[in-house]
Amino acid sequence: MGQAKTLTVTLETVTPLFLGGANPRDAPELRAASMRGALRYWLRAASGGAIGDSNLAGLHALEEAVFGSTARASPIAVQWLEVEGHSLSVTPEYILPHQQLARRKAYTQGQLLMLRLRSIRGDDDTAWNMACAAVGLATTFGGVGLRARRGYGTLRVMAADPPIISATPSTLDRWKTHIAEVSSQALACAEALARAQAVPVASLPAGPAAYPCATGKGIIRITELNPPVNSAMKAVVAFMKRVPVHRALGGITLRQASPLWVRPIQVEQRYELLLSVLASRFPGADYAKVREVLDQFPGQDMMVKGWNL
Repeated sequence: MGQAKTLTVTLETVTPLFLGGANPRDAPELRAASMRGALRYWLRAASGGAIGDSNLAGLHALEEAVFGSTARASPIAVQWLEVEGHSLSVTPEYILPHQQLARRKAYTQGQLLMLRLRSIRGDDDTAWNMACAAVGLATTFGGVGLRARRGYGTLRVMAADPPIISATPSTLDRWKTHIAEVSSQALACAEALARAQAVPVASLPAGPAAYPCATGKGIIRITELNPPVNSAMKAVVAFMKRVPVHRALGGITLRQASPLWVRPIQVEQRYELLLSVLASRFPGADYAKVREVLDQFPGQDMMVKGWNL
């Protein structure tokens, strides 16, 4: 029998954070559902590398064990908190910054907030470990809120109590180590959870999977932007200016999420992009086109065993 646990992560907004409230076009709100949705996504991403993509019932069992379902309450409580002494500033920000179009209110970059996870029952260490690993994935590869796949809602980990989530790095060598560690740890937690839930462990999917997850077609690239840029939003704008509208990269008309995640990362005194592809089968999927787009942004590709290798 495990003991109840709490994880508190202090975060800094790297890019504007669009978190829709009761009125999506009004002021943003710190709602737990926004982070819980992101954590579910990254749990599924790691689970595919652990159990394959053909056992959807098994996937649902793992997700339910950690974050609950309509039939079962989650053993993990997720809560946003404001940092004492740091009031969150809200300003209108461009959703399409490269065209300076479509403003919406957002929490601006450079602000502190906290995320707290708490085990409610304390009776399943594997569920707790997987939830924490999902936090690591979300704060390494992704973001939260509107336009998270295009670099908005990026969060920097400043500190964690207890320190089971590593602080966000700021050097190239440390980023490489961090990516490998976070990915490998998430896969190990997913495999442990699968065994605890009697879900068979399977091999990594070789090609595009049934849902976005770790797969042999996955890509992890740290760019080398030229000319270099000195801010996170300049890195995001550099990406948006050069990327075409294409079904393979998702879209609004067909309501298809992009398989490509864009995250600005600090590397010494400059900013680069961490580009991550979770290859899945969907109408319009074209990973030759995705590769063509990524090749506009040369850099260093990473191979992580069990994640894309």
